[in-house]
Amino acid sequence: MATSFIAILSAFVLVLGFIECGRCPYEKFSPNHSFCKPPNPRCNILERGVGAGDKQRILRLHNQYRAKVAGGEETQAGGLPQAANMLEMVWDDELAAIAQKHAEQCQPGHDCYECRQVDRFMVGQNFYLDMNYEPPKKQAWDMVMKSFYDEVSMFQRSYIKPYVFGSYGHFTQVVWAATWKVGCGYVLYKEGEYYNSFFVCNYGPTGNWFDGEMYKVGRTCSACPEGSCCGAECSQKYNVIPKYSKLCMMVKGN
Repeated sequence: MATSFIAILSAFVLVLGFIECGRCPYEKFSPNHSFCKPPNPRCNILERGVGAGDKQRILRLHNQYRAKVAGGEETQAGGLPQAANMLEMVWDDELAAIAQKHAEQCQPGHDCYECRQVDRFMVGQNFYLDMNYEPPKKQAWDMVMKSFYDEVSMFQRSYIKPYVFGSYGHFTQVVWAATWKVGCGYVLYKEGEYYNSFFVCNYGPTGNWFDGEMYKVGRTCSACPEGSCCGAECSQKYNVIPKYSKLCMMVKGN
């Protein structure tokens, strides 16, 4: 865990170094990388960023939905079988910083794959736009996550492997077993008579690979990836206590 922290800290020091000398470290992926863009000057941003409380809420919602699928508790989509390798998600500051930069463009939609890429992996993305006549009292992450997950109603269990693209991509990215890092951004901006809340979440490693495997079907936690543990094994081997008994907890790697 200490090694992972040092690696991430070093990456951020490098990023800051590039910024101080006037260069964007992500230009190597795309000259239009979202992190390299300033906020949209034509956008009337009233609120921006995700606070500590909302970060924890986002993680909790993701992992609760993932545990539901991993435990074979989802009855829609023909009844989804248990997942043998579903990882617990953790917050990632780099993904969040890039998601925030994209949100500050105030242009609801996806950026390009190269526009959100990082050194460690390809990055997936979910977004949501909520339009209201009155400014919201808080960031509606519960509603956003429910909207993502509710796409399960359009999914079929036969699409678990091989994965088939469809209008349920937000759902499948949320519960893609090998994706275990998430970082989100948020802006509230005024456009005409509307108060627009734009939510963006970036995921790594990306899910939704065509012909890929959403998760391994099998007894919960029976095929946890290398570097992860589940249940009592976590406390016995690594002296950590997992929050979710049906999810594999990554303890090595970054």
